[in-house]
Amino acid sequence: MKLLAIETAYDVCGVAVVSEAGVVALEEQLAPRSHSEVLAPSVERLLNTADYRFSDLEGIAISVGPGSYTGLRVGMSYAKGVAFGTGLPVIPVPTLPSLLEGEEIEPPDWVAAWSHGRNVYAMQRQEKGGWNEVQFMGWDDFSTQVRGLTVAGYLLDRLQPASDMMIAQTCPSAVKVGKFALRMRLTPAADLAALVPDYHQEYQIRLATHADS
Repeated sequence: MKLLAIETAYDVCGVAVVSEAGVVALEEQLAPRSHSEVLAPSVERLLNTADYRFSDLEGIAISVGPGSYTGLRVGMSYAKGVAFGTGLPVIPVPTLPSLLEGEEIEPPDWVAAWSHGRNVYAMQRQEKGGWNEVQFMGWDDFSTQVRGLTVAGYLLDRLQPASDMMIAQTCPSAVKVGKFALRMRLTPAADLAALVPDYHQEYQIRLATHADS
């Protein structure tokens, strides 16, 4: 199965063509707040490099969050636009577990990524494998819960972890999204129109006040 894999959940904008045989092509770059300008041209170059058309693909794997509200919205909008135009199915891939795909690290107790301010999105591993639901947590609360446990994390260094925290750094990648979808045999969304990112938190617009000026 050949998939177009898309990762825009954080500051990485990545696209890849992935199959069971491996990675056919990859284009990835840091594009903070620039996904809307970068994504479509990246896919075009990717397909040209691989000498592929959309008709050569069998699905689109998309990182659905949690993560950056804007990045997730851009990625999902693009994936759905392509899907409506080509008939390709869209496979939603949870962002946090996919961060571990292909990493040569021991299975961690937690996987987490910085959200904003002093907050993280985090998932705890279940005793029998698999993951509990995503939690949105303050850094102090999270640090207390993971004391003595192993954490795979992205951008957690922005929060100045304590020296005794056992953190293995990881990073989002379109390759991970595609390989995770294939390995886990994830199913396409049944209702494309109803498919939305997992923002996990309602987006809130912060209005400027006199104190900000």
